[in-house]
Amino acid sequence: MTVPLYAPVVEVYVVWHPADRKGKDIAEALLPHFRGDRFSGLLDGVVDVYERSAGLRGEGSAPRPIPFPGTPDAAAEYVVVVPLLGENWARAAEDTEDPWHDYALRIKEAWNSRGPRPTLGVFPMLISGTPLSGRLEQLLGRIQRLAEPGRTQPEEIHETRLRDLSQGIAQLVHGKNAKLTVFISHTRLGDHAPRDIIDRVRYSIRDTRLEEWIDYHSLMPGSDSLQELRERASDGIMLAVRTDEYASRHWCQREVLTAKRAGVPVVVLDALSAGDRRGSFLLDHVPRLCVGTPAGDATGQTIRRALNLLVDEYLNRVLWRSRRQALAAQADLEVDWWASQPPEPATLTAWITEWLADSHRMGRSVADIRPRIVHPGPPLGEDETQVLNEIASIGGIRRGLDITTVALLAARGA
Repeated sequence: MTVPLYAPVVEVYVVWHPADRKGKDIAEALLPHFRGDRFSGLLDGVVDVYERSAGLRGEGSAPRPIPFPGTPDAAAEYVVVVPLLGENWARAAEDTEDPWHDYALRIKEAWNSRGPRPTLGVFPMLISGTPLSGRLEQLLGRIQRLAEPGRTQPEEIHETRLRDLSQGIAQLVHGKNAKLTVFISHTRLGDHAPRDIIDRVRYSIRDTRLEEWIDYHSLMPGSDSLQELRERASDGIMLAVRTDEYASRHWCQREVLTAKRAGVPVVVLDALSAGDRRGSFLLDHVPRLCVGTPAGDATGQTIRRALNLLVDEYLNRVLWRSRRQALAAQADLEVDWWASQPPEPATLTAWITEWLADSHRMGRSVADIRPRIVHPGPPLGEDETQVLNEIASIGGIRRGLDITTVALLAARGA
């Protein structure tokens, strides 16, 4: 059997007029982000990126057409167009006979024809700080743009653009336009806790298109924060701000455990001062960044890097769900658990408990079954896998676990 894992989920088309020289620079900053290893855990090609600038029939002609969803040449389920709006494209679009006017018109018509569950996203960017005007403004300028030059930015504008674009793609695939919510897990207790770190995190979030959620501001009296975390897991991400006492606080542990088991992406922001003697294994198996001096510029930069990483982790998770749904529909592909992240004791024990209960209800003996668990890459190490198999054996799964990644599953063909 050949497992069809290599079909792209999203195709991104970056479009700019060849005379707008800065368009090439912006494209070269965008392309490596999606073509690199950040999303390769789902298999190379899950996000394909293409350029549209050079004329298909030579100088003065329009680029190769974009295969919009629903057209015969469409290969991916979702198509994202990033028009880089510059002065030369605007000038060309003033002539309704110009090929670049028609190219912008086709993008606009495709965007207008989207259904209630769109599979096309259009995310324009301004190349320079010059306001857009004329026909190009009428065609594409009224679609909400990504980060624009000339505005006060707390970070490099290409970082803002990448985060906005990743968030836009994730919301398109997920089918929700609501803002992505950052759950801030923290404790203000402790003699060595940097008191202003939470304020700096909240300030950084306000400079993005993200929404913050923090218990003492976001909950109504009498509300259950863990239940709200579970209910909003599909459009939430967690930033765990680890100060000296964080790992030993029962409620902080419970928040991280709840997030992991609900499939919420977690990034740990280490803000230790005197140090943490205890630690917690619940804080393992997640990306981690370390802040510098709490009052220094490096702290703000690290917080923004953490937010950018969280958005990319969320996009990874959304792409995984889309790929998983397509593969799970295959009757001849037997997978017991499509894990959205590499399994670990905190998530494996919850899954085994549920799997054993289901087996008991079905009257199925588990002694001779070797459950298959498929997760995004990279693969677990040999010792990590051994520990998970030891946990499984305690639960009566004697043959151990078949833990593999989508890439390894595709390589072996079953």
